Amino acid sequence: MLIDTHCHLDFPDFEAERDAIIERAREAGVAQMVTISTRVKRFDTILAIAERYPNVFCSVGTHPHNADEELDVTADDLVRLSAHPKVVAIGEAGLDYFYDNAPRDAQAVGLRRHIAAARTTGLPLVIHSR
Repeated sequence: MLIDTHCHLDFPDFEAERDAIIERAREAGVAQMVTISTRVKRFDTILAIAERYPNVFCSVGTHPHNADEELDVTADDLVRLSAHPKVVAIGEAGLDYFYDNAPRDAQAVGLRRHIAAARTTGLPLVIHSR
């Protein structure tokens, strides 16, 4: 069984074709997909996609490029949101000093919160690595 463990089905570029994209993946042998969260404040969209398709699951987290936008998101928030049965991971978190789209200290705070949530829940941590 093939599983796409890192896709972004919520991105606007895929909205009009989402059904077709998921069907083409299935036809190509991809049995399950994990659509990865980049903003907790948009988690409702990610979760709605996962709930709509039986073979799609999701993560909950904040991409390091968006870390300064979600400094109010706590590890407890991540733990609470991850309790949904369609959530199979925490993240996408990490440090990205190549683009510096978010302050480094905000990225570090976010990463530590994601690590804490992953430890608490036992869920895998999706790492953005550059």
